[in-house]
Amino acid sequence: MPEAGWNKLSPAEWDSLVDQALRFSVGGLLYREIKSRNFPAEYFPGDARNRLREAYRSQATNNTILFGNAAKVLASLADNQLPVIALKGLAVAKSLYGDIALRPMSDLDLFVKEDDLVRAGRILLAIGYTQPLPAWESMVRTFHHLPPFTNKSGVIIELHWNIVPPDSSIKMDLEGLWQRARLVKLSGVEARAFSPEDQFLHLCIHACLHLQAGLGLLPICDIAAMINISDAEIDWRIVIARATRWGVQKCVYLMLLLVRELLGVAPPENVIVDLKPDDYQPAFFAEAQKQILDEQPSSQLTRRRCGEFLKLKKAKGIKGRFIAIAKGAFPSKAYLAHYYPVAVSSPKIYLYYILRLGRLFGYYAWMLVRIFLRDRSLIKAVGHGQRVRAVSDWLFS
Repeated sequence: MPEAGWNKLSPAEWDSLVDQALRFSVGGLLYREIKSRNFPAEYFPGDARNRLREAYRSQATNNTILFGNAAKVLASLADNQLPVIALKGLAVAKSLYGDIALRPMSDLDLFVKEDDLVRAGRILLAIGYTQPLPAWESMVRTFHHLPPFTNKSGVIIELHWNIVPPDSSIKMDLEGLWQRARLVKLSGVEARAFSPEDQFLHLCIHACLHLQAGLGLLPICDIAAMINISDAEIDWRIVIARATRWGVQKCVYLMLLLVRELLGVAPPENVIVDLKPDDYQPAFFAEAQKQILDEQPSSQLTRRRCGEFLKLKKAKGIKGRFIAIAKGAFPSKAYLAHYYPVAVSSPKIYLYYILRLGRLFGYYAWMLVRIFLRDRSLIKAVGHGQRVRAVSDWLFS
């Protein structure tokens, strides 16, 4: 917004602006932007200023705690000669934003080699973290990260060996990620970070993988910050070639469109032109933008829970739908052990199958009743969920 427009906002409009900034987890960024403009006090109501300042301070405290814990974990892993790459907020909060309070974080994500995954988990256990799932060591290939570890202060750590699920269509070059990683300092401790091109691609891939669940604005801000700060460092020819080779050209193209339209940030125009897929449709952008700016988080939760219905509708024929139902109701033991405190080899795991079936039946029976009664909010959520799923299917086709 031009500076001349800020003084035209009423107190109610300021409150609404702050509400939206906090809901999208960008209150700290808005606070920095306003402070940098040195507005006269009469332009910026005290209540709105205080709310943003409190959000900034709260995030600063939270992230200081997280970075302090990260330093201890990284030091322990280094002492055991176990290489690690920082992911997500830990990797970008300081390098892209210059102030860790500007980039909200809820946990710590670390990337280790597949062969080191179990050993890294045991190191976390040895320094005071706990793992509630007894079968965690058997989940290396079932998911792309282990179940979260937590310490007594409530700090959560996820150990990743891949940045996409094992069944993903993305042709990830894991060995190349490690070869290209750079040494960095995080809270005074040496660790690794992805190369600029890999970091950019990871941000785009992560955003697209979470599109159906409700993306929010923060991943878009991360991508924009990387373009703004690292433009001279990123080799866009490498980005284009690597995105094509990995099969994420569509992800990168859509994210660049969203960043350009929502935040006014873009790489050189030829990059977007070169990345444009032949089967792109403007409706994909419209649905993705709507998903990001959805003003009703509860509807996003409903859409996520409609996933099984959408899978059933997509399945072809009675046999296909029966298979989809069976897969949803009876996943692998390793999958079940990822969500319930039971070992894969324990006979008790069959009790959790019964528990899962009961929960699925109860929830989806109620959804069927709501559909039968023509619940408009549910029907709308299912319809939008189908359209967003179509975008997701296109992204990874």
